[in-house]
Amino acid sequence: MVDQAHDVSQVFIELGVVIVGLALLARFANRLGFSAIPLYLLAGLAFGNGGLVPLNVSEDFTYIGAEIGVLLLLFMLGLEYTGEDLKENLRTGFSSGVVDFALNFPPGLITGFLLRWRPLPAVLLGGVTYISSSGIIAKVLAELKRLNNPETPSIVSVLVMEDLAMAVYLPLMAVLLVGGGPQKVIFSVFIAIVTVW
Repeated sequence: MVDQAHDVSQVFIELGVVIVGLALLARFANRLGFSAIPLYLLAGLAFGNGGLVPLNVSEDFTYIGAEIGVLLLLFMLGLEYTGEDLKENLRTGFSSGVVDFALNFPPGLITGFLLRWRPLPAVLLGGVTYISSSGIIAKVLAELKRLNNPETPSIVSVLVMEDLAMAVYLPLMAVLLVGGGPQKVIFSVFIAIVTVW
C-alpha cells in the first residue's frame, strides 16, 4: 500500500514538473509572439528517449500523462461545443471527412507498399498519415483566437470524424497485430462502435 502511494505521488510530482516547464515555455513563446507548440515539440525531443537529456521518469508517467491530456482536450472541446453543434457539424462535414480520408490515408498505404512492407504495416502507416493531432490543432486554434471563426466548426468536425474513425481503427489494428482471428476482430470492432455510439 505504501509503495503504491509512493508511485502515485511520484507520478504527480513528475506531472507537476512537466506542467511548470511547459508553462514557462508558453510564457516565453507568448512574450516573443508565437505559438508555444514548436517549443513543446523541441522540449520533447530534447528530453525524450534518445534526446540530449533523457528523463528518468516512472513507468506510469507517459501513460497517465497521455490519458490526462486526452481527457482535458475532450473536456475543452465539450466546453466550446454542445452535443447538438457537434452532431450538426458531423452531418454537414461528412463529405469533408471522406475527402480528408481519401487524401491522407492512401499516401501512407502506398508508401508502405513501395517500401515492400507487408499489408498490415502498410495499413498502419496509412493510419499514421491519415490522423491529425486534435490536441495540436485545437491548441493552435485557441492560441490564434480562431475558435469563434466561421471555418472552425468545419475543422473540428473533420477532427471529430478522424477521432471516431480511430476509435474503430485502433482496436482493429491491435487485434490484427496480436494475431486475433475473425471472431476477435468482429468483437473488438463491435465494442469500439458501441463505445463510440
